[in-house]
Amino acid sequence: MLRTGLSSGERVVYWLIILGLGFAFLLQQRARLPVAIFVNGKPVAWLGSVRLAQRAVNLALEELRKRHGPQAEFAETIDIGSLPLRGETSLVSPAEAAQQLLAHITPAQRAWLITVNEQPVVALTRKADAEEALEAVKAHFTPPSVTLVREPRFKERVTVREGKVPVSQVLPDAKAAVQKLIGGLEPPHYHIVRAGEVGMRIARRYGLTLAQLQQLNPDKNLDRLKVGDKLLVKRGKPLVTVVVTYQVLQREPVPYKVERRFAPRLPGGCPRHPTEGAGRAQRSGAGSDL
Repeated sequence: MLRTGLSSGERVVYWLIILGLGFAFLLQQRARLPVAIFVNGKPVAWLGSVRLAQRAVNLALEELRKRHGPQAEFAETIDIGSLPLRGETSLVSPAEAAQQLLAHITPAQRAWLITVNEQPVVALTRKADAEEALEAVKAHFTPPSVTLVREPRFKERVTVREGKVPVSQVLPDAKAAVQKLIGGLEPPHYHIVRAGEVGMRIARRYGLTLAQLQQLNPDKNLDRLKVGDKLLVKRGKPLVTVVVTYQVLQREPVPYKVERRFAPRLPGGCPRHPTEGAGRAQRSGAGSDL
């Protein structure tokens, strides 16, 4: 008896063969497509094969590290994949593709980031420099010669972590990081005391009262300023806020009023002054003799 159709198992095998042939055909066609180098998903150069594209990426990385140091990396995401040519684009050599790639990327490197409320604000090559900068900022906002109630701390959430940033944003040392943290938004303004200047005159010059100037400079005696003293006359807008809790001991004369009154007799017969008591006693004695 002749069969007129395929069994269910034979149909499955049949369709699997067709799908396999179709997938192989697609792979063959894709292999014939040019290969593009993508920067953050955007194609920037086409080459004839994956091997040539990878060679172009390596050449670009070598050139990047010659310019910016051995730690330099691509800031953007670099991918390689098949893609038909577009418009007037054409295949290029690995050397040409490397130059096109460099024109579309930003040099970056691994660094230690100081973050304020999760936002990176300063980058340094060494973790020790980042930690040193933070301690220096605390010391800058702590008045000298005061009795601390507790250690200075940051009001914001300040952390140090490793990350990748553009090379241009990496600072050379801790000193540069301190300057940026203190005056990142607006630097503070200081006045250097000159001969003949007094606290009141300096305060008026900057639109301050003497009390406000003293509040800005709690460690200074405004009544005894010396030539060359550095007074803060305007707070800056730093990237961080340092909270300092300390004790201030200050001696001040307490004014009192002197009042003199003639009191021949005090309540209870207690003399106010020894001479007054003696005088009353004599007078009392003379009266008793009469």
